[in-house]
Amino acid sequence: MKTLFLTAAALAFAAPALAQSPADFSGPYIAGQGGYAKTKLEVTYNNGTTTQSTSDDTGNGAAGGILGFNAQSNGTVFGVESDLNWNNANDRYTVLGEEVETGIDYSGAVRARLGFVSGNTLFYGAAGVAGTRAYVEYDGEKETETVAGWTAGIGADHAFSDRVFGRIEYRYTDFGDVEDDGVKAELTQQSVWLGLGMKF
Repeated sequence: MKTLFLTAAALAFAAPALAQSPADFSGPYIAGQGGYAKTKLEVTYNNGTTTQSTSDDTGNGAAGGILGFNAQSNGTVFGVESDLNWNNANDRYTVLGEEVETGIDYSGAVRARLGFVSGNTLFYGAAGVAGTRAYVEYDGEKETETVAGWTAGIGADHAFSDRVFGRIEYRYTDFGDVEDDGVKAELTQQSVWLGLGMKF
């Protein structure tokens, strides 16, 4: 009886410690994501004698996929991931009497991640390089260019099981600018994402 009591007492004290063990986020994973992106398009036009700038924010839905890998040491996680997203943001402007349309369609990023695990949730920060296919169209001509910049964000992954996790993330991206014959479009974006992934 004494042995049973001591065993039960040991299990009672061990159970909370086991429950607080951090979830395992190590290994490769894939995920899908969708969200809302607010893109700021700032256009500067120079006709040779005069320069005028205008800007506007355009909001749109976005969706894409993620491929990544995590290494975990106790509760600390180091990782790298890449994503590719469809993001159809565009707007029209009138600058110095000229109709100008500018926008982006596909975008992607490669980022490093650093975070810590609390229970079943990984809280992280991420930063890296980002690129998009941008265009400027005016006077019947369309210039398309792939531009690259930087991105940074914070988020959380929550483990629903040993393999399945959900994600929420805020991200800021500066894609840089695209220029063509006196027209310069600068592209920045703020976005919020929800995702669902699987670890292997």
